[in-house]
Amino acid sequence: MTSPIGIGGVCTISLTAVFLLLAADKAGELRKDRYVWAPPSKAAPAPPAEIAPRLPQHNDTVEDLPDGRGRETTFYTCTACHGVALIKAQGLTRDLWDSTFDLMLEKHRMAPVKPEERAEILDYLSEQFPPRRRGRGADNPFLR
Repeated sequence: MTSPIGIGGVCTISLTAVFLLLAADKAGELRKDRYVWAPPSKAAPAPPAEIAPRLPQHNDTVEDLPDGRGRETTFYTCTACHGVALIKAQGLTRDLWDSTFDLMLEKHRMAPVKPEERAEILDYLSEQFPPRRRGRGADNPFLR
């Protein structure tokens, strides 16, 4: 008994069925509950960042600092980046204020300051915000 379509027809039909199944499998039609790979989409380029002037995030005024020579220079130099409260919270020696100044310049990209302004600011800070603690045992009356 011979087939009316012949061996060539059987092969053609079989191969067509295999290709249709492979195409349906690749499209995810056969396994809809599984992950189907999709090529990554190209991310849209980020919009250019707006360059806004760097304004301080506080409402401090010069009068928030104690009066003294160098108050305005200190205010406008230091509060460009932080508020007066941070200055007031410190109590440092002149050397530590100087080190803090270096830290601000090197690590926090503070704008350079003229040497005479730096000296004025350090004088003001060390005079207005000196160390609050005395040496160990200084408050102990039994050690006097």
